[in-house]
Amino acid sequence: MRTGETGLNLIKGYEGLRMTAHYAPSEQWTVGYGHSSSARHGMSVTEGDAERLLRDDVQPIEQLIGDTVRAPLNQNEHDAIVSLIFNIGEDNWKRSTVLRKLNAGDKIGAANAIELWTKAYVNNELVALDGLVRRRAAEKSLFLMPTDASLVVPTSDVAPATSCEPDFVSDKELNAKPLVNFDRVKNERKNSLSVEEKAARTRSLFAATQALSGDPSKMIISKEEEFADIGVTIGAFLAGLLAFALTGIGALLLLGQEAPELAAAIGLSYDRFTTIFDSLPLWLSSVGAAMCYFILYILVKRTARHDLKRQRARDLARLRISE
Repeated sequence: MRTGETGLNLIKGYEGLRMTAHYAPSEQWTVGYGHSSSARHGMSVTEGDAERLLRDDVQPIEQLIGDTVRAPLNQNEHDAIVSLIFNIGEDNWKRSTVLRKLNAGDKIGAANAIELWTKAYVNNELVALDGLVRRRAAEKSLFLMPTDASLVVPTSDVAPATSCEPDFVSDKELNAKPLVNFDRVKNERKNSLSVEEKAARTRSLFAATQALSGDPSKMIISKEEEFADIGVTIGAFLAGLLAFALTGIGALLLLGQEAPELAAAIGLSYDRFTTIFDSLPLWLSSVGAAMCYFILYILVKRTARHDLKRQRARDLARLRISE
């Protein structure tokens, strides 16, 4: 069975068209309608090229469905499965509950299992993404849409059971108490806040305002970034002390050269300057080496923080693409 226009349009709608190659958060180049096998840096396509690449991409998926699904499928069921596999991949499909339910003859169970694939890892945390929820809902809707309108069961003859809702509240419980306890809210308003509580609420409101008006990737500071910032601060402080010491040595030598009388008055005799000049190469090389070390230390810490920020930017980009 070949993929119909409805299935292709479903994939197009959720993959989106990219006329030039894009480096996706999955760390691979994509172009057209999610095409990645031959995509490369600098590649560009027309809308017609993207259409042809999409048709080429769904052919292995059609073959995969023919090899793995033992139950008969109508056109809408087939197209919905093609869109699902296009998104989750061949390996996940072979291990999926959708395939097991299909081969067991439970198409309603397979349709419900489509909605299991709505989560992705963001900042190493498994979360449901609304873009995936919408795509799975569209695929499930297409899967359940009959190709013959006469097959639709009249819903006027079927009433859903109240047990469908796990937290169903009966009329007795609903009328037994108000949805909002206004007396409790009024009593809470009468309680005066301490100075510390008012200051804490003010700080929270200010932080929330800053977060809403700025870039979310800059508002979140992880523990690794905090440690990197502390390392940069310590390195900069020590490098500054060494620079100050180097400046002090230069000032003393300049004082002895330009104002020897003033230097002698403050206890810097000729013998002391001789000692300084004799040890000057050792001092300069030691201070210079230490400064180079701390500057290199600062650069390493800044690079580590940049890598952490880039990883967060990839996670946010993955989240926005899925939306």
